Amino acid sequence: MSSTRTTLPLVHSGKIRELYALPDDQLLLLATDNVSAYDRVLPTPIPGKGAVLTQLTTWWLSQLGDVMPTHLVSTDVPADVAGRALVVEKLDMIGVECVVRGYLAGSGWKEYSQSGTVAGLNVPEGLQRGGRLERPIFTPAVKAPQGSHDENITFAQLVDLVGEQTALELRRASLRLYVRAERVAREHGLVLVDTKFEFGRRADGTLVLADEVLTPDSSRYWAADSYAPGTEMPSLDKQQLRDWITNDSGWNPDSDQPAPALPDEVVTKLSQTYADTYQRLTGTQVVPSAPLEAPAEPEAVAFGAAEQPTAEAGIAGQVEQPMAGEPGEPSAFIIDVMLREDIPDAQGAAITQTLRQLGYEGLTVRQGKRFEVDLDGELTQERVDELRRATEQLLVNTEVEDYEISLVGAFDDDDDHDHDHDHEDHDHDHDHEDHEHVGQEPDVERPEDVQRVETGEAESTGGQGE
Repeated sequence: MSSTRTTLPLVHSGKIRELYALPDDQLLLLATDNVSAYDRVLPTPIPGKGAVLTQLTTWWLSQLGDVMPTHLVSTDVPADVAGRALVVEKLDMIGVECVVRGYLAGSGWKEYSQSGTVAGLNVPEGLQRGGRLERPIFTPAVKAPQGSHDENITFAQLVDLVGEQTALELRRASLRLYVRAERVAREHGLVLVDTKFEFGRRADGTLVLADEVLTPDSSRYWAADSYAPGTEMPSLDKQQLRDWITNDSGWNPDSDQPAPALPDEVVTKLSQTYADTYQRLTGTQVVPSAPLEAPAEPEAVAFGAAEQPTAEAGIAGQVEQPMAGEPGEPSAFIIDVMLREDIPDAQGAAITQTLRQLGYEGLTVRQGKRFEVDLDGELTQERVDELRRATEQLLVNTEVEDYEISLVGAFDDDDDHDHDHDHEDHDHDHDHEDHEHVGQEPDVERPEDVQRVETGEAESTGGQGE
């Protein structure tokens, strides 16, 4: 791998990504077209892969920015790496991969079929391969030395590694992010089977979502319209490559043999799969990025030279323009309030038991509340923040309930979102060091005109899946 892709000082070069120094404690995070499997970099790059990883991460951060802070500073990067690089914060990274599983697949299914557990956690009996878990489970892992496989760890081991407070923060953040992302993916016709997140801290201690997010490299996706538990569903992610290595390559990743070159048909199919997954989620085509060839000649770095594929306006979850309704008309919001997953729900349990007595198996009910609120005047971020404060003070018991605020109607601006895994013990092959900083039940269909704006949560979602 070339050690230099731009004129900026190289900080770190990983299997897939490279980091370059920028002023003001910022970094340029660049994704190459390299592909890895079983913790080994394969000799054949996948055209367009780096662009998909970068642009899909940017899109997902725009969906998740109101859930928690993210590392994204800007998509305004030098022209020679446009489309495949981001300006991000320099963070103190936490050396743990925060895996969340919502369905039985990969090593989770293998363990369940043998012992009835997933990553050592008890889950209900009688589930099928590919079946959806009652609630997502948090199964952290630690990065092994390069060439070895990541190791799943228990929550108690995570506490030993990072301390109880950080462990609880990581679990809470990972589960919240997955729940939101799984809903968004379903709205776009995909099932988010499992994924992993990575986090870092700012100097003030703030926990920040970092690195690549919900890409086909770090996540498992299936098509929602062909979801069929009990069958082997086609992957819309890097699992295709792992399947080829396991079934057709003749290569043993645990041996000292060099990784094989990929056949043209495998490269083409994987490249198309990544582009298709991007299009399914975003509703747009990935913007091609310049290939990474020889290092650029030394010259002044010019920012702002290239137009980027995604806008920054939504990254912080801010409302910068009026979002719905004609002038003078109130904006309609729906506020859904639910008990936290770790809080017993007596009313929901009673309904669940009644359903079972009536012969309906496999249904679990949690009882919630719904409020409809009309917000008068121009819809600005200040007004949305005011609604959130009112919700917290009046409608929600913040110690036991989570809530979500949704805007009825589409955004008026062009940036709305309505257009809208590796070894048998290593489902997610992702280079943790690429971002090393030096220094439930099925969702009920929602109307298509409901746009999620803001979410809130009580102090802890601890206990989910544990």
